[in-house]
Amino acid sequence: MTTDSILEPGQNTLLDLKLDELKRELGEINAPDALERALVARFGKARTAASRPRLWWMPPLALAATIAMVSWIIRGPDPRAVAPSAQSFESEPGPFLALKPLERIALEPGTTMVATEFPRALLADWGLPVSPDRAGEPVRAEMLYSADGEPLAVRLLD
Repeated sequence: MTTDSILEPGQNTLLDLKLDELKRELGEINAPDALERALVARFGKARTAASRPRLWWMPPLALAATIAMVSWIIRGPDPRAVAPSAQSFESEPGPFLALKPLERIALEPGTTMVATEFPRALLADWGLPVSPDRAGEPVRAEMLYSADGEPLAVRLLD
């Protein structure tokens, strides 16, 4: 109890006794049996209907999908170009041989260089001399492609 009451000590004791008696009387009062059964049945129905929402699985699924997408984006391949290998620094490759006019190559906005291998006979199609006995051997080269995928120039590596 609090000590800063506006009542006198005797009045506080009398009030406590009256409140205890009221509490005891209210505890003895029961609702009619029909009302009690109806309330219990209604609460039971409301509780089973609201126990789990219909789409309870959506938030966990959305969370899992979000985590998967973020992980995929963060751990995706590095879009930067691959650094040249140490082998390419050992021997300086020769110049590019233009397959298209130089003016067109200079104006091409998005060129891509690709390391590749192709049969030596393909060099003859581009007008370069090829020995017939070596026509089937592979040639390592770097190709310069336009943004449309058209070959612009080639640099032979061996």
